[in-house]
Amino acid sequence: MLGKPVNILELLDNKITALGCEFISKTLHPISKPTIAILKLDHNNFGAQGVKNLSEGLAINPTLKILSL
Repeated sequence: MLGKPVNILELLDNKITALGCEFISKTLHPISKPTIAILKLDHNNFGAQGVKNLSEGLAINPTLKILSL
């Protein structure tokens, strides 16, 4: 059973690491049929590697309109 689509995802100050960014990136990949239009990851310390990990999914994501880091 599929859950309801997520349009807004706010993970503010959740201690997300570069590894967490890798998992988020996978959910943003078109093969996962993403529905997220707004992604907010402010106040997390994932560093340059985390941004690199995120960019892999963001580069090919068809739905994201707003990103806040």
